[in-house]
Amino acid sequence: MKKIIAIIFISLVSSSCYKENIYTNYYSFKDQIWYSDSSIVFNFNSNESTNINLNLGISYTNDYPYQNFYTSYSLLDSSKNIIKSEMLEFQLFEKKYGYPIGSGIFKNFFLDSLIANIDPINKNSEYILLVKHSMRDKELIGISRLAVDVTSK
Repeated sequence: MKKIIAIIFISLVSSSCYKENIYTNYYSFKDQIWYSDSSIVFNFNSNESTNINLNLGISYTNDYPYQNFYTSYSLLDSSKNIIKSEMLEFQLFEKKYGYPIGSGIFKNFFLDSLIANIDPINKNSEYILLVKHSMRDKELIGISRLAVDVTSK
């Protein structure tokens, strides 16, 4: 009887931790340069009405000239209404010693972060995520890819 209760408990705990992947995609920058006038566009839709977690990932190299990275994003619904818009800071290199904070080896690193919780998105609706860098440089070097991962909560 104790084994059955333990199995039921473990299955309930593991099923409550399960997050369904709704959308995953990435954009690669040509020559690892992100131009300030370029908005990166990700389109996704929902098959059900659900609360979502929005994650943003950045692949970068040692060529990136700063310790941090500012980015702005806007999430739009199918009617082009802004659901959420925000500016974020990613700390890519440690402030005092300058070593990369993300995972990776040698020259290439990756850092991802939960940027938003959206409650809820509508069933069978299209969404647009616009991302642009908010740094002063017109040509930002050292950013190789931008990744988006949308999961249900």
